[in-house]
Amino acid sequence: MKSRLVTRQFGELEFDDTIVYHFPNGLFGFEEYHDFIIIDTKETEPIRWLLSVNDPNIGFAILEGSLIAPRLYSEVSSEEISVVVFVVVVLRRDPDPVTANLKAPIVINTIDKTGKQIVLNSDEYSTEHKII
Repeated sequence: MKSRLVTRQFGELEFDDTIVYHFPNGLFGFEEYHDFIIIDTKETEPIRWLLSVNDPNIGFAILEGSLIAPRLYSEVSSEEISVVVFVVVVLRRDPDPVTANLKAPIVINTIDKTGKQIVLNSDEYSTEHKII
């Protein structure tokens, strides 16, 4: 089934419901939002966008975690299979640095279309890892 969203950033989007990822517990600070899609745009590659289907005004810039923290996948439970690990990117105006939250990655299971945000116990990762 097809669905539509009207967004500030991307205008009107039509998408197949099979690309919706369900987050049973939401994301930290956004627990009431459970369904998200990932949007790829050539203009912002490799950054993607995690957009709430429940409220298209809620969206997050995300980056595949191994691009900036190659060992991040090893921190995710070995029980996880077919997952992609993303980190939330905080985009700021110059001269402030662009940072990523490596401490609380988003883990998406590509088979069952579920997602969750986890907190890593390691002190190696920061909530404000400088990217640029």
